[in-house]
Amino acid sequence: MDSTGTSSAGADRISWDQIALAPVLQLKFGVTRRTVRLRAQETGTRVRLQFGSEHARLDGRWCDVPGFGSRLELSLTNVGDESIRITRLTFPAEGGIDTYASGIEPRKLCFFRNGYQSWSTARSYRAKDKPLRPWLQLVSLASSNLANLPSNVPGLFSSEMYTVITNRGTDDAFLVGQGPPFDQFFYIKLNLYRQADRESYFELIYDFGRKMVMPGETVGLGAIHFARGRTHQLIHRYFREIAMRASPRLPRANVHGWCSWYYYYTKITPRIIRRNLDALRRARDERGARIDFVQIDDGYQRAVGDWLSLTPQFEGEMERLADEIRGAGFSPGLWIAPFVATRSSQLLTIHPEYALRDEHGRRIVAGFNFFWPGRYYYGLDLTNPRFEEYLRKVIRTIVGWGYTYLKCDFLFGACLRGGTHHDLRLSRAEVLRRGMQTIREVAEATTSERVFLVGCGMPLTTGIGTVDAMRVGPDTGGYWIEKKGRLLRTGAMVGVRNAVRNSIVRGAMHRALWLNDPDCLMLRTSGTRLSSAQRRTQINAIALTGGLLLYSDDFTALDDEVLNEIGTIQRITNDCFAGRLIPLDMMTHELPSVIYNTAGYLGVFNMSGRRATIEVDGSYLLEQAALVCGVWQAPYHRGSRLTEVWNGTTLDLQDEPVRIGPLGPYESLLFSQQTP
Repeated sequence: MDSTGTSSAGADRISWDQIALAPVLQLKFGVTRRTVRLRAQETGTRVRLQFGSEHARLDGRWCDVPGFGSRLELSLTNVGDESIRITRLTFPAEGGIDTYASGIEPRKLCFFRNGYQSWSTARSYRAKDKPLRPWLQLVSLASSNLANLPSNVPGLFSSEMYTVITNRGTDDAFLVGQGPPFDQFFYIKLNLYRQADRESYFELIYDFGRKMVMPGETVGLGAIHFARGRTHQLIHRYFREIAMRASPRLPRANVHGWCSWYYYYTKITPRIIRRNLDALRRARDERGARIDFVQIDDGYQRAVGDWLSLTPQFEGEMERLADEIRGAGFSPGLWIAPFVATRSSQLLTIHPEYALRDEHGRRIVAGFNFFWPGRYYYGLDLTNPRFEEYLRKVIRTIVGWGYTYLKCDFLFGACLRGGTHHDLRLSRAEVLRRGMQTIREVAEATTSERVFLVGCGMPLTTGIGTVDAMRVGPDTGGYWIEKKGRLLRTGAMVGVRNAVRNSIVRGAMHRALWLNDPDCLMLRTSGTRLSSAQRRTQINAIALTGGLLLYSDDFTALDDEVLNEIGTIQRITNDCFAGRLIPLDMMTHELPSVIYNTAGYLGVFNMSGRRATIEVDGSYLLEQAALVCGVWQAPYHRGSRLTEVWNGTTLDLQDEPVRIGPLGPYESLLFSQQTP
């Protein structure tokens, strides 16, 4: 690159000259919001950008990322003599989208939405699709981001952290994504117009919440990545760039375990835990079942928020149970929702000042949960010094009991939209990151053992570097989908369908940002509303992801036939842990049907309630696998003979598309690829 910014980078590079940026700053003055346009300043070079106003200066620098694309690094400085409170920085990319998508017909364009947090909808949309917004705001609270809701309008799409936009006809794609340090939430909005007289355009948005910036203070923003390429290659390159720059926590081995939730829900007792502990020990000793941890889920505490006030059954039992779990050869695990509390909790009754409040002093509802007394729960202000003291005491106590695997749930409650935190100098994202850093700091200071943190209900970017594993989908369940999901119009409704979809389309995050948690696998064949085909599809999909392998059954009730499946499930999951996941048709179907793991496994899924024939393009599969493995140097098997792992039937992949089926409703096949 020369001094003017001229570069000879390849076709994956986005030309800086063609990107028209027109930054707009939104500032908060009391309860009013003011919009300030930042005007371009001459810098004498195309590499450096500068925009300014009486309040702030925005500095930017373009650079090439070899083998990937371009990166715009940004910082914002308060140039006034008073503090400012920033809500948003927006780039209406007024040059339209032709820079990225020239030649793509709108009808062939697909947009990938990565939702806000673990449970939020992640899927692709065609231009004609309507990204549904739930009827009730209460549903959106726990499933989306009120600051970036789905539009409910065809062609108006939004994503968080990153998006990839693909030409379905050619698989040519471009990606826009946020880079470290992820101290602000980042949204990408596409306004796609099919009318010739209206120009489609992007908006790129940094969400600060209400962060206060002092005079002369400079705030670093996460870089913006721009790149062109093939869909799956782009996605995996993007996550590799983050892995190289953000210092994520990446355990070297996968984790297997048992969780009480999806069989017992809140109706747990020490006796139930002990019965399953004995059964799990027998499954390990007699069947070779690998169980690393046993996790006690929701139900041991009197109320959410009152973590040290236990139900009568668990009073005096927590430390004893941890000792028994460890004595059986497993690590003790515990569920906690540290950043929310129910309105009936003693915590909020005695300390109402701990609740996160809006600018008018009203505490902010975080959601509604049928399982919890009082139903409604509220976000907590992690920056209140007295609450932080309480949080430290809770973590010190439960880790002192012996629990070194902590599933931290409902974490979005720490950074709700509109919250006015005690510490005004933190953004929404920084508040949650600080809370998780506090938990890890206290936990690791309390024990000499390694502490394993799982994030759940967590805005994704805040988990990079703070959690070991991340739930990447909504709750599963003993059913395909709750029917009220259609009535409430949310893709985050609980059930196997949506949990599997999110875990598949977010598969590239696994072993790049953390270990993916696809949620629990339910082995049982009775006491479930899943058909045998749906049960098998759940097993095949979870194993293919190579993520955490968690069981949630009454192990004392599982018969020999079911227990004998564990060995095969473990083998496939452990093999796939080393590979990289490629949902080949994720940009053409909401529910991918052809899913390849580069460790040598191919899943073919009929996700519909009708018989269907699935087409597998062997040439495209092998091409995409080679591209992705070129990014990661992951295992890659090119052999063409495949054997179905459950019934032994074989399949030969060919350059020409192969039609498989017809498959029955919700039926799937999982093939293992044999090397030549």
